[in-house]
Amino acid sequence: MKLRYCKLATGNFGDDVNVVLWPELFPDLEMRHPDAHLYGVGTLLGGSRPEGPKYVLGSGCGYRGRPALDDSWKVYWVRGPRTAERCGVDPALGLGDGAVLWPGLRRTCAPVPGRVGLVPHHKSYDGADWDAIARDAGLVPIDPRQSPEAVTAALAGCERVLTESLHGAIFADALGIPWRAVVLARRFNDFKWQDWLDTLGLTLDAAEVHVELQRALPQTKALGNRMARATGFGGREARNHLRPVRAATAADIARVTDELRAFAADADRFVVSDPARRAAQLSAMRERCARFAQDCGLTFAG
Repeated sequence: MKLRYCKLATGNFGDDVNVVLWPELFPDLEMRHPDAHLYGVGTLLGGSRPEGPKYVLGSGCGYRGRPALDDSWKVYWVRGPRTAERCGVDPALGLGDGAVLWPGLRRTCAPVPGRVGLVPHHKSYDGADWDAIARDAGLVPIDPRQSPEAVTAALAGCERVLTESLHGAIFADALGIPWRAVVLARRFNDFKWQDWLDTLGLTLDAAEVHVELQRALPQTKALGNRMARATGFGGREARNHLRPVRAATAADIARVTDELRAFAADADRFVVSDPARRAAQLSAMRERCARFAQDCGLTFAG
């Protein structure tokens, strides 16, 4: 069976967790059903549709509109009820993000008092020196391009986590670490976040910097951003006010640094889901994994 996930040359732990998760749960996955495809962790639904049977274990929507799932698809569960609605499947199948099944998240945390981590989105990392900005704000930078193991180890040492990466929140929550979403760029996808949060009974409460930092900005891009700001292109969720109209100045960087420092200090805005609800979610996912393994003649080691 072929594993379908977003594979990036630079790496992204939220996507790369697929490589360690599914072979651990189904040791003979690659040896069975070579014509079939497993859609795992990530916003994968709505894009290209390969030939052959397709099995969905926790994937989500959010980028490519409303997926058309025909008889070649078998949905065991999806990331949340909003994805379920878009896919036209039973809302009860909106169980949550499958990354929480990874045994690497069953580790003991040893948070350093006062340590707050910052996990930018992987696409944000090249736009500015987030390592330096985080340190200047008194935060610990956590590079999302590292392996799932490395990111988990870094999170485990934090008392709280500010994260632009959705899987930064998912990993932190699974570890029992309070977290808060932070918007560093207009690419922040509210649908994805609330889709997952619905499964835990939580509501998105994101902190937001005043502008997206970019080291360099071509004139054509700056002009386009000015026009989008003026016209309100894409509506409220487009966050046009974050579109940069020039390369980041020292003053922009200093202001974002101060904003991050203030966000990190507001401890009451950080959340973590109810442990009983997380346990029930895991149990439901394991039951769906067991059914998938039985249907496909696979070994389930979960």
